[in-house]
Amino acid sequence: MSVYYKNHAPCGIYCPNCPGVKTYGCKGCREEKGQIKDFPVCKTYECVTSKELNFCYECEDFPCEKLQPIVNFEIFLPHNSKIYNLLMIKKLGIVEWNRIVEEKTKLYYQGKKVRFGGDPLTLEKKNKEMYKKKKEKQQE
Repeated sequence: MSVYYKNHAPCGIYCPNCPGVKTYGCKGCREEKGQIKDFPVCKTYECVTSKELNFCYECEDFPCEKLQPIVNFEIFLPHNSKIYNLLMIKKLGIVEWNRIVEEKTKLYYQGKKVRFGGDPLTLEKKNKEMYKKKKEKQQE
């Protein structure tokens, strides 16, 4: 198995950031065949491998309910980045995504919007002046 695939679960989770790696010594979903320790085999892993696919995005049913974020899974932070990761793997290819995934992951957990909406994430501190309303700026 390519090292590029080894670090990326079929659902899009970047395995080195998964709590299962640190807590249970998991070597990644692909190497563990979708089963961490004594937990049940992951249904998403079973689905992808039964269809002989590498990633969920290759399936005609993508995205499906198996990938829906779950609020009480916020302790498993990587679960909420699955769709984004899958779309980036599809767009960039696994080799390029593997090259930038650490940077993107850092932005996911620590990044902030400098301004609003679709602006890129940054690790820079926000400029508080930009949040003042026009009237406040004119009065100064």
